[in-house]
Amino acid sequence: MPHRLLWAILYVLVAGQTSAVASNTLGDVLKGSGIPTSGRTASDLDRRITSYATFDAPDEFVIGYYSDDGAGLLGETLNVDLYRKAQAQWVTRRFGRNAEDGDHRSLFGGSVIGIAKARDCFLLNTHVNPSASLTLVVDMDLNYRDTLFGWAVAIFPDGLVAYQHSEVHFAPTHYVEMSIYDPRSKKHWQIYPKKPYPPVRQQHVEKVRAAYRKRGEEWFKKNNHHMDPELFDNFLQGEVAANGATHSLAFVIAFDNTDTWDYAEKLKLQNFGPLVRGLAEYRVSEAPPEGIFELFGRGLQGLMQANLQNAFLELFETDQVTQELIRKAFAGAAEGQDDWHRRFIALDARWGRPEVWRTIQATLATPPEATEVVCVFRNLDQEQRWEYREMLLSDFQKKLGDRPLSDYLDADVLSKILVH
Repeated sequence: MPHRLLWAILYVLVAGQTSAVASNTLGDVLKGSGIPTSGRTASDLDRRITSYATFDAPDEFVIGYYSDDGAGLLGETLNVDLYRKAQAQWVTRRFGRNAEDGDHRSLFGGSVIGIAKARDCFLLNTHVNPSASLTLVVDMDLNYRDTLFGWAVAIFPDGLVAYQHSEVHFAPTHYVEMSIYDPRSKKHWQIYPKKPYPPVRQQHVEKVRAAYRKRGEEWFKKNNHHMDPELFDNFLQGEVAANGATHSLAFVIAFDNTDTWDYAEKLKLQNFGPLVRGLAEYRVSEAPPEGIFELFGRGLQGLMQANLQNAFLELFETDQVTQELIRKAFAGAAEGQDDWHRRFIALDARWGRPEVWRTIQATLATPPEATEVVCVFRNLDQEQRWEYREMLLSDFQKKLGDRPLSDYLDADVLSKILVH
């Protein structure tokens, strides 16, 4: 989608956004943060504000907010105030939504959900939707510098910003893209995903491609799907680790496998997900502990509330013994919610046998929902010379151990990881 169209869509989405945070007066917020109010007018301090965030450091304090006029909508003006502590000096700026001649210098989202500092700039992360942010970049005098279509995931000591791209929330698939941004030059270079794709990613693309072919073009037309296997669902798992000395990053991406499953597998997870996931983690070796009885009992209650008990019983139609046990368990689960172990055993002593639970576990089993992949980068300050390695998490841990990702970003360890 062209960037200009994306900006237009986002403007429509955020222009009428409702306020998300209960209002206080500006004076209340400043006093609560220990910031002197001298130099501010009484009308300023009495102004009710909403949807704000603050940044507090030894040298400066920044607050981004909207005036609350009681209408329940964010206004057309984003207020940004900077207090320089050593000089006891205030700097204020007002950013309006109305752009002139296609100049997006004042483009921002809704609520201010975070403020960070990138050396000589401040980054104000403003909310668009659960999949998108617009980050307003201003200099140390609060003059406009840029707007990022996304949010920062790491900031290096020299001011370089690693940011995750925003996504169209109603798109058929969602996928992680990351870039580096240099506020000094306003240059961007995308680092993830990188072409040509590494083997791990390319193998997943081919798996998705085969599943899409099997599904047929008519399905994609009916469901308004792009049918591009390279745009498969994936998501960031956990935090992004960063090292300023090596300009390196590491994170785990989960490649969603469910889009390659057949209908029965997807339906099983869709209808019985909590039970599928809970029992998959249980290693059956003896009579299960109370926690498993409770998980199963509450799961059956949830299925009854959703009127899915018959669909669940159909999974066991080739095993009449287990099916009848579960049919009776539905009746037992409807009667109460305490001491699940006692309740199940009272229904039938066979619930204490591990083989019953192995059968249920095997019937509910699905393939892994995601393939976990480690991505490691270094020299990200060099637009043309940065390096990248992608490995299955299981292979990575087998080779280098299971430690926090930040432990792998020292120069000597990176040299081992990035040897192909």
